[in-house]
Amino acid sequence: MLSSDFDYQLPDNKIARHPVSPRRSAKLLHLSNDSIKHTSFDALPQALLDHGCDGLWANETKVLQARLYMLKPTGGRLEIFLLESLEGVAEIALSAKNSSKWRCLVRGGMKWTAEHASTEVDGLKLEVRPVDIEAGLIKEEGGTFALNFTWNGEQCFGDVLESLGKIPLPPYMRRESDDSDTLEYQTVFARSPGSVAAPTAGLHYDSVLLESLKSSGLPLNALTLHVGAGTFKPLSDGPINEHVMHSERCVIHRSDLEKLVLQKRRVATGTTTLRTLESLYWMAIVHMRDGAFPDTLPQWTPYEDSVEPFTSTSYAKAIQYLMDHAPLNEAWSFSTSIMIRPGYKVRSITALITNFHQPGSTLLCLVSACIDSSESTITWQEMYSEALKSDYRFLSYGDGCLLEIS
Repeated sequence: MLSSDFDYQLPDNKIARHPVSPRRSAKLLHLSNDSIKHTSFDALPQALLDHGCDGLWANETKVLQARLYMLKPTGGRLEIFLLESLEGVAEIALSAKNSSKWRCLVRGGMKWTAEHASTEVDGLKLEVRPVDIEAGLIKEEGGTFALNFTWNGEQCFGDVLESLGKIPLPPYMRRESDDSDTLEYQTVFARSPGSVAAPTAGLHYDSVLLESLKSSGLPLNALTLHVGAGTFKPLSDGPINEHVMHSERCVIHRSDLEKLVLQKRRVATGTTTLRTLESLYWMAIVHMRDGAFPDTLPQWTPYEDSVEPFTSTSYAKAIQYLMDHAPLNEAWSFSTSIMIRPGYKVRSITALITNFHQPGSTLLCLVSACIDSSESTITWQEMYSEALKSDYRFLSYGDGCLLEIS
């Protein structure tokens, strides 16, 4: 299976650069068995009831204002993109006072000889230097840098970013973020800051739709996966088995598992939600095999021969196993690198709500795996072709689809 198998022609005029309003008016392509129905997110509650959904899940991560524009001592502009904390989970790093260390991408750093930059607004001054001042600015594998941010005043780093940072829109939007994106590129239920990209399927929900879902007996259940910049990394050329998958951090509470174990027909809002739900299953399986939980779930765990003796375990039993063995006294945090691609058996959900994704992306591999897991003879290529022909809007601010798996 090659990365080129997940390519298609996406005309530039099909890429949504701004959202529709209201959010719930976005188009919804509903794939059920061999039927495609065109509707909108307004109709989602009834579609989920008809499907028999008893658990609707979404990712409540909050997008950081992670793009900073700073000035070098020479006056040149430096663009810094925060990727991940170097000091534990994002929630802890964002609550830090006076200094915070992050792994970052830097644009304009080729001539950053002073290895120091700053920005100041309304008396709030933020400075940045390499974490190791003596070693200096060292480019890491992947082109990142370890940087230390310091600032004056009593604000925590999260408040500093709110004041000085910008929302990091995906590069394919080809525009700078503006004030409207601060709200629009954030789900209405976002609660846990830590992402550098939005869980975009959730952008279709607004307060009216959430109330309609709740009154239909489908209140939104939330868990957390902090979305990393790796979500935009295209598949490597050649066989997809040679692609190195990015890792993203999940945060789980006992209350999440208590809900999951009672549900039978779960629906995931977004690929990040599905990735989290499936990772929970594999964390249980790995613990059954090894007697320990890994800090990072490896990319190819679901495909290893060594897990096969444990894969007769149902999803509900795996969740119950986690309730008995996982460190759940407080929030349980782990990273996942699993790659969901065709041939993968989806265990956690019976349907997926998602956007239309970039050509040659790991997200498209995941969508293909979900469709392959269903009884539909319609391929992802046919579904995307139908969406393009029907003038759907693609990518982060675009329309969505509901894919029934079973």
